Amino acid sequence: MNKRVIRDYLESLKEDNELDYIFPMLLQSMGYQIISTPKNSKGQSQYGKDIVAVGYDSEGIKCKWYFELKGEAAKDINDSTFSVKDGVRDSILAAKYAAYNDSSIPGFNKLPKKIVFVHNGLLKENTRPTFDGFINEEFPRGGFERWDIEKLTDLFHEYLFDECLYRNEESYRLVKKILALHDAPGWHTDDFDRLIDIQLQNCPSSKKQRRRITQAFSSIALILAILFKEGTENNNLLPSKRAADRAVLKTWEWILSNKIENEVFINKLFYKILCIQLDIYTQYLNKVLPLAGQYKGLYMFNGFETERILYPLRCFDFIKDVIYYQVAIDSLFISEDKRETYRKVSIRMIELIINHNSGFDMPLLDTHSIPLLLIIYHIWNFSMHSEQEIAKMGNWILRIASNIIIRKQDKDMFPELYGNSKELARSIFHKSSHYNDKSSLFLMTLIELLYCYGLEDSYKTLRSLILQSNTNLQVCYPIESDNLEISLFNHRLHNELSIQACISLPEELKDLPKTYKKEYNSIPLRTNRSRFPFLVLLAHIHYNTDWFPDFLDLGFLKSLDLKTPNNQ
Repeated sequence: MNKRVIRDYLESLKEDNELDYIFPMLLQSMGYQIISTPKNSKGQSQYGKDIVAVGYDSEGIKCKWYFELKGEAAKDINDSTFSVKDGVRDSILAAKYAAYNDSSIPGFNKLPKKIVFVHNGLLKENTRPTFDGFINEEFPRGGFERWDIEKLTDLFHEYLFDECLYRNEESYRLVKKILALHDAPGWHTDDFDRLIDIQLQNCPSSKKQRRRITQAFSSIALILAILFKEGTENNNLLPSKRAADRAVLKTWEWILSNKIENEVFINKLFYKILCIQLDIYTQYLNKVLPLAGQYKGLYMFNGFETERILYPLRCFDFIKDVIYYQVAIDSLFISEDKRETYRKVSIRMIELIINHNSGFDMPLLDTHSIPLLLIIYHIWNFSMHSEQEIAKMGNWILRIASNIIIRKQDKDMFPELYGNSKELARSIFHKSSHYNDKSSLFLMTLIELLYCYGLEDSYKTLRSLILQSNTNLQVCYPIESDNLEISLFNHRLHNELSIQACISLPEELKDLPKTYKKEYNSIPLRTNRSRFPFLVLLAHIHYNTDWFPDFLDLGFLKSLDLKTPNNQ
């Protein structure tokens, strides 16, 4: 991406959301301390101060900076945009005369003031005499700057693209490839992953090198913002959503690896990336949720036979996104006085989607135990456990068990063990020779839920089918190690897990707690003690890593009795 391409991108940005989005990244990379941004001020009068920051001028004097941003229709300064109400002239005057004080920052109120008018366009020549005369009259001693498209192009090129995204030939090639192919069918995130790795590998962990850390994080946020904009224009947000998930997970993995998850400075930088991810989710879910809440809203009626597989897969993938988003928003943005209302609305939405889409009644992959437990966990955490809600969940579990039984009786198939959607597709009419359902973690999860909701008849039928097919029931346990949590945010866990296999089932459901216990002591995760505990959900969801036994205790968890040698 040369300067011409950077300029074209910047010229296309709109004031609301898009220009507001990336300009603070530039300022941070230039060493400014951001005090207030447009996102902090939405719904409030900004008085010509879209962004307030602290930084040094060309003479090394520390100043408070007021940045006023104009884009889209107002990006060029002409006679109309200059003189219109709330236009260029009014904005500059508001920045000059409306006071902005912040006593929480020592010395801020006494700092000299600098005003910068930022626009991703040009000053038209026929308006220049009027504009220059106005500036000379209002700022006879200086204190005013105008950053137009030429200036912005140079600054973005120097501080974000040239120093970070273009730090070497490989990085430059990856940026070009990602921007060219991210919207192509079948796009995967390998190139994006590598670009993020390059940024983080060149990111020092020492807080003393704040500028380099800021540039690395800002460059990640910038490429996400570009993908978000492209996805919005192309009406396809899935690539940018996948990229955002990867960026959040890989960046948090780097933070954990360097043991700096509690550093305020690092959290602020990470928060910027996280907010872009959540903004992408917001726009994506706002498009799909109205449809998902309708009868069979997630079903594609032109899919015919393939929808027997794709419909359930789509349902379980979608609900994971919804729940992660709801939990993240609840954790970050919902005040205590509004939490109960927010959670009631959230649970009603989840129940509406599940009840209107029968795809949730047919888990096809063993990894569908992940969204299944996530839904139960979310409803239990967010709701008041009313009798009506318990009955609804019980009916849903009954429908799932019934469909699992019918599919096994008719097709001789339990959910595919490895989450292999290709083998599932090959088995749409007849069971593939490589379709593996000889073992199952999902069925053991379902058995626990049948006990929890007292579904005795379904248990007996399912148990009989399990015994007839000699299916190996399993439960997985994480192996505690120093790198377990870092691995959780890096890949799907395999070697880090141990398996309890060949679990036998009692004849009567009521006897299950007597014969079956999950002996396990919780492993403390640093993420759970951080500002962003919901990231653990994202890691399990994204990589399809089975939940640890203590994620949701249905009454079968038993603490290990760790005896010391002296007590043996």
